[in-house]
Amino acid sequence: MIQVEQVDIAGKPYEFMRMEMGNAPLLVLKGSKGFVMCGYLNIEASEKLGDAAVRVTGVRDLETMLESKAANVSGKAKALGVKEGQKVSEFIHML
Repeated sequence: MIQVEQVDIAGKPYEFMRMEMGNAPLLVLKGSKGFVMCGYLNIEASEKLGDAAVRVTGVRDLETMLESKAANVSGKAKALGVKEGQKVSEFIHML
């Protein structure tokens, strides 16, 4: 089952998607300019498509996603000011 919900983070709306997979959930947190994705998804594809994307790993829900650090950052997300190793909660407003 795919769960999609509208969430408010610091007064800004985002879409959060969760889908149960084999051993971990597939997660995406989408803002108006870009998104944060879990380790199931591919930063190279996001780069190729020109998306502002950030990849995080080891996440199981929205709370752990917000506390995780950017493992990979696309060029477009870097142009918005996102840096590898930065905590999601510190840069989510940029997306």
